[in-house]
Amino acid sequence: MGPKFSDDSVTLGDGTVVDLSDDKFYSPYELFKTGINSQINFNISGANDKLDYFFSVGNNSEEGVLPNTDYDKTTLRFKSGYKVTDNFNINTSIAYTNAGGKRANGGDKSVFSSLTYWSGTFPINDYLNDDGSQRNYTFGIIDNPRYFLEKSPLIDDVNRWVGSINMNWAPKDWINVSYAAQIDNYSDNRNRFMPPELDAGSQVGGFIVNQNINLLALESNLLVTLTKNWSEDFGTTLTLGNQVSDSKRDYSFIRGETLNVPGINDLANTINTFAGKTVTQTRNVGVFGELKLDYKNKLFLTLTGRNDWISTLPKQNRSFFYPSVSLAYDVHDLFAKDSEVFTFGKLRASWAEVGKGPLFGRIGQYFIADGNFPFAGSGGYRASTRLGDLNILPERNRSIEFGADLRFFSNRLRLDYAYYKTRIKNQIFTVGTAYSTGLSGIVRNAGDFETSGHEFLLTADIFKNDNFTWETTLNWSTNEGKVLSLPDDIEALIFANSGFAGVTSEIRDGDKMGSLYGWKWRYENGQRYIGDDGLPRVDFDERQKVGNAFPDFIASIGNRITYKNFGLDFLLEWKKGGDLYTSGIRNSIRNGILKFTEFRDVTTVLEGVKDDGNGGFVTNDQEVEITQDYYRSSTRFNRASEILVQDASWVKLRNIGLSYNITGKILDKLRMDNISLTASANNILIWTPFEGFDPEGNQYSAGSNVYGFTGLSTPITESYSFGIKLGF
Repeated sequence: MGPKFSDDSVTLGDGTVVDLSDDKFYSPYELFKTGINSQINFNISGANDKLDYFFSVGNNSEEGVLPNTDYDKTTLRFKSGYKVTDNFNINTSIAYTNAGGKRANGGDKSVFSSLTYWSGTFPINDYLNDDGSQRNYTFGIIDNPRYFLEKSPLIDDVNRWVGSINMNWAPKDWINVSYAAQIDNYSDNRNRFMPPELDAGSQVGGFIVNQNINLLALESNLLVTLTKNWSEDFGTTLTLGNQVSDSKRDYSFIRGETLNVPGINDLANTINTFAGKTVTQTRNVGVFGELKLDYKNKLFLTLTGRNDWISTLPKQNRSFFYPSVSLAYDVHDLFAKDSEVFTFGKLRASWAEVGKGPLFGRIGQYFIADGNFPFAGSGGYRASTRLGDLNILPERNRSIEFGADLRFFSNRLRLDYAYYKTRIKNQIFTVGTAYSTGLSGIVRNAGDFETSGHEFLLTADIFKNDNFTWETTLNWSTNEGKVLSLPDDIEALIFANSGFAGVTSEIRDGDKMGSLYGWKWRYENGQRYIGDDGLPRVDFDERQKVGNAFPDFIASIGNRITYKNFGLDFLLEWKKGGDLYTSGIRNSIRNGILKFTEFRDVTTVLEGVKDDGNGGFVTNDQEVEITQDYYRSSTRFNRASEILVQDASWVKLRNIGLSYNITGKILDKLRMDNISLTASANNILIWTPFEGFDPEGNQYSAGSNVYGFTGLSTPITESYSFGIKLGF
């Protein structure tokens, strides 16, 4: 671990004395810098009685908050509409986007995992030796995060085209036929360069990965709408439709290992190369109908039904139907028609079912290329270690919702409330299995779950006249889920495992969704057990529930204030509860980075109980010296979830903005329609007990079932913006 930070010198093994009197603390957060984002947008539009058009071009250029990271996006869009006849018109649009840049690596053995190890004794931005090699106080055991950023960014270049056409025909007053088609095509070229002097590339002499992703997605929508008022009190609207979507994704990669010449990012500069290609295609065909009935414009009933045919399901289960029904009633007249207090009121209730299929390639068992099968150096194809149930059923979500929309004092006070409950049956998961079976997991229907929550929205015009307005919006919501049942042969569903640290995102029968499990210290009679060496013990008998990633509630209060041409907006948010495991915290503990590890090289008595020698327990009175070894011990300290899992509650000033609209004669002189100036700040203040990089971070993508893991990706940034909008 090296000498104490307070020492002025250290004597090496050969007797050399090293002067440390000029040492000082260097914050690892000096790695970050101020990023700059610039946006320029221009649009032009026009119309006459037959034709309308709109064209826009924009550029978003950003220098990241980390060195050697950037992002650039350019977008062009054109759309137009043409009125062919009085009852037939055509609208088209086409958009092109080019985006890409350099990003920091995420995950294990990345910039942020390295940052959790880094000591403040050494300046993090002093990363190069005179010969250009990595300056590293750990002699290569831990990567210098700055060197990592400079030498091994992720580079991507995305080109995307989206085109659409929409035709609308109304042959009769009560008939409307519309057809829309869209094509979405993009190519995504990615490059990752890993030199051999970084940990991730050290075992293979460095490597280069080039990836190419091409997607072609087509969608077709046909709608026929029939509207009929049968009397002054009763009307109906019937919509019949067909939707077809088809997407084809072509993924290929080439990986080269062992660089011939250091620093050259070219596959021709590698000795061993590996390649792979995957083509996936999915198709969904649906027919649907919706019937709306209204009585006296007060009672509204809506019935829907849809049948889908999904290509990723087994043939015998590929077709499934799901309906819905909703009812709404305007209750205002039941109270007082002319009341100045109660302006409007609507109650609503709904029941709906939604079906869902698995991803591509989750049914049956596929064969994949393997360069070392059946013999090393003699390639072939082997069975995948993932098996999909050939009789898998579509996932079903059945939900009910009750709500109210109430308005008072001439709509100056507006209240919207909803309660919902969703039952998820036959949810599709990859369930782990014993490796002795030759499989890593089985895709199957595995569980019955339920989620429920409340949503409350209150908006009030506190003050309102021609010169001054003040509007406040209060939002409050909850979401809670629980496991109703799992198949008898499944003890738990594990979505993520931290590995040696022992924290998992998993659910067991009767659990709440979002449960976190891990190792805890051993406790006796509710008190931490202290062993005969004066130190606690981590209990490895069985993982225990150590937290839940879902918050108790999320609330926000927003305000919009205007005075003449000035405007002020601000939004304050509060997340109560929700636990997070920070992937890098154990690294920081073992290396003595965190402040609480300052408590060392002292003798103390740890709070808890010890054996009394007769099968019972008494208050611990053993003195023990706390050294660096205590924090580095996985059996005594650094795998206890009491320190690895933290409360991630927060209160945040999400944004604050100021605007000014220029009016008057100056616009006439400049021959302009409008000029507005804006300034805003985002994520500038936060209050939280969380000690990681970001209490809002998520190590996994939003589409996954993993919650409660963070710490290995770039945190949300604090940002300030200034803008000007010109209208001609």
